[in-house]
Amino acid sequence: MTAIPGDLDVSALVLICDHCGRAHARPDEVAARWRVLWAHAVAAGWHGLDRPVGPHFCFRCAD
Repeated sequence: MTAIPGDLDVSALVLICDHCGRAHARPDEVAARWRVLWAHAVAAGWHGLDRPVGPHFCFRCAD
């Protein structure tokens, strides 16, 4: 999956797990840049390629 625009704010990015479809967004502020969102996701246990088109796997599917 890829980083997609958010539902309420299209400038916000949401990351989607390629395996289960779990969504990840920054809870404290809008992530309008890929690098900011990816750094936060990695800190939360996500794995994958460091590019918006993926693949990306959430903390549960990364194992």
